[in-house]
Amino acid sequence: MPVKAPPPPPPPPSWWSGFIELDGESFLINPQGQALIKTGTATLVTGLNLTLYKDKTGFINNVTVGGLLATDWSSSGFGGYWANGGQNSSNGTLFDVVFALSQSVTFGQYWTLSNTFFNVYSEDVADASGPPGTHCGLTACSGFPALVWDEVKLALNDSFTGWPITFNPYVTFYYELQSIGTPGAGGPGSVSAACFPCETNNYDFFIGMTPTINLEKYWGIPITLKAPTYVTVGPSSFWNGAPGVFGASSGSVGVFTTGLTAIMPLKFMPAQYGNWYVKAGFQWYDVINTALQNANAFSVDLNTSCAAVSSGDCSSILVGFGGIGVAF
Repeated sequence: MPVKAPPPPPPPPSWWSGFIELDGESFLINPQGQALIKTGTATLVTGLNLTLYKDKTGFINNVTVGGLLATDWSSSGFGGYWANGGQNSSNGTLFDVVFALSQSVTFGQYWTLSNTFFNVYSEDVADASGPPGTHCGLTACSGFPALVWDEVKLALNDSFTGWPITFNPYVTFYYELQSIGTPGAGGPGSVSAACFPCETNNYDFFIGMTPTINLEKYWGIPITLKAPTYVTVGPSSFWNGAPGVFGASSGSVGVFTTGLTAIMPLKFMPAQYGNWYVKAGFQWYDVINTALQNANAFSVDLNTSCAAVSSGDCSSILVGFGGIGVAF
């Protein structure tokens, strides 16, 4: 009798990985708690990573390099400081473009040390800094067409505990580098990527965790829940770059945030088209530093006092979001 040939072995795992994700948000706010756009926005982000080294048994387990590209859009207008008398039309509905380059090392099976360099461009951000009707290119402006900072992060994957919920604690050192552009109104040395009152050449820390539970593992529900939570702390001077405008920094804490994200895989999609998923949730930002609160009021309402505007615009900001993505 003829013998059926065994199936071919599976292909070796790829050393490349990446993702593409499209999200919609009810409020655009950056990780430092700086409010940007209080109307609906959309974010398209894509990333690609290359693994340079793998070893599951040694002390060094994984070495990767990668990059990220993200864009933020708002079809309903930017408003507040960013409207600049209606002159925020350099790129239509495109608000900004974010580039990032990263390197990471996983060691001791569960620890990861990474470094990421960020560069943000926005013609409309620069327009808002210059005189009304002035438009600036991506490389030179009296405002700040490019903003740069660096982050060093140490994270722990605590899955070894075997607990239903993993907490994934981390600490990130954030260093605000000099803004790029031609000196002038709002030029280098006076504008920070972190927030309006934040000083360049200064730093703070993100201390946080991402509690995570896979409901399918315990209850058969194909949903993963995550609760991203962190607080920013640092020298009081970090939030004291513009005391004459936004008041003095109120201390060494910037923002506390927590929320809930639900992620569900789209298992009906064929595997050859990647691992598709949808996500939805909310994130609440408790902006603690009063200088940052006042900067938020200025950003979205053109008022330098948080007390004069809605707390939902400057000090207690709730963001709802949803999105779809594919990982490969």
